[in-house]
Amino acid sequence: MRAEVRAGLPAELTARTAVLLRQVLARVEAAGEEALASLDLSGREYGVLALLVHDDAARNQRHLGAALGIDRTTTMKLMAGLESRGLVERGPDPADRRSYRLVATDAGRALCARADLVLSACDDAITDGRLDEHEVVVLRDLLRRLV
Repeated sequence: MRAEVRAGLPAELTARTAVLLRQVLARVEAAGEEALASLDLSGREYGVLALLVHDDAARNQRHLGAALGIDRTTTMKLMAGLESRGLVERGPDPADRRSYRLVATDAGRALCARADLVLSACDDAITDGRLDEHEVVVLRDLLRRLV
């Protein structure tokens, strides 16, 4: 991939942060989805697994959906698919009987670890030759501050 801005966009658009972020996001998402397909996993499914594995607070569907920015119906469909594959278990939440407690299974944790490696390689491929290690650290820090 080349570091060029998509051909045909005037300077007035490429001066806009949103336009640049949208272009980078599209490239990063496409690369990630392609890489995750080799693991039979979508980006959204990875997001669910990663939150369950890496975030102790992500233990119910409501929190999970809010953290990922997805609606309740989509969250339920993702959970059902991951549960049917033995990657996630859900059961009653002792703190809230109206909610499910979510846990990544050992198989889900193993798949998440493999996906973490695959996506790290994608990150490296996106920035390789364009940004040095320090610039990558600065970029991530700046993006975290914007989130």
